[in-house]
Amino acid sequence: AGKDGTVRKWNAHTGVLLLTMEGHEKDEDGNGSVNSVRISADGNTLCSGGADKTVRSWNPTTGDVKMTMRGHSDEVWVVALNGDGSLVYSGSDDGSIRKWDVTSGV
Repeated sequence: AGKDGTVRKWNAHTGVLLLTMEGHEKDEDGNGSVNSVRISADGNTLCSGGADKTVRSWNPTTGDVKMTMRGHSDEVWVVALNGDGSLVYSGSDDGSIRKWDVTSGV
């Protein structure tokens, strides 16, 4: 996670970059902070939350955005997935915690 709006997948053993996932939007100052990233226990869903007030679910193999969840009115600072990766919880500077269905975005 970083300020360039990307999520990067690395090989933990070799340090080799495997995939760069682009999708979080940058503001007028070029800030596209990705503040939190979590992957499901089965490795099939990756979710991120960012300064663009969104939660995104990704295909961790292809890097494609599966779903963009909008509803927060300020930065998303934390995301967490339930055990099977079907639900994502997000916490934001707007003072809310939201629960999302990863498949429908609701």
